[in-house]
Amino acid sequence: MSNVVGERFQITIDKSVREALGIRPGDRAVERVEDGRLVIEFAPAPHRASLRGLFRDAGRTAPDDWQTVRERAWAARTAEITEALDADATRHGRTR
Repeated sequence: MSNVVGERFQITIDKSVREALGIRPGDRAVERVEDGRLVIEFAPAPHRASLRGLFRDAGRTAPDDWQTVRERAWAARTAEITEALDADATRHGRTR
């Protein structure tokens, strides 16, 4: 099916094409010209849905204090990185 280019140079993507490609509102359209043709690739929109529902499936409750959860995650990751740096320094005969 063909579409008419509007005054603002917009076109409508047919429903069958949207469904076949899984295009949803908010997705990014990345355009380029290739061999004199317009090529459009679509990238999904950033995830914005809440993750709180994940806890329901596991029979757990979601934490109320997300700041504490973030701090614990940062501390755990910091410890992992520090451990890797210490091991690397030891391997090279250096100490921090």
